[in-house]
Amino acid sequence: MTRRRRAFLERTHRARERARRSSAGFNPSAMIRWAGLGAAAMIGLAVYVGFAGGDRHLGGIASLEALTRPAVLGASWLDVIAIGVVVLIVAAVLLRSRVSRGDEE
Repeated sequence: MTRRRRAFLERTHRARERARRSSAGFNPSAMIRWAGLGAAAMIGLAVYVGFAGGDRHLGGIASLEALTRPAVLGASWLDVIAIGVVVLIVAAVLLRSRVSRGDEE
């Protein structure tokens, strides 16, 4: 194999390895895109319910009244569930960042 070819292959392998390492870690731009998609879906759903006559859609939501009554230290079960989901997401992000940092060392 010629020197130029060997140097080219080494650069290619280093670039592939660098790309593999960078894609394995936390990707904030992907998270921002997913958050934007979720926000757009929630806004779209709210606009649909607002314009399509919210009364017929609120019948199903009224059955969730038990979740909105204060239950734990003045917080409703819905608040507790939301805080739990946020804690799980933060724990998953921290765990993943710790694992990806462990691979680099």
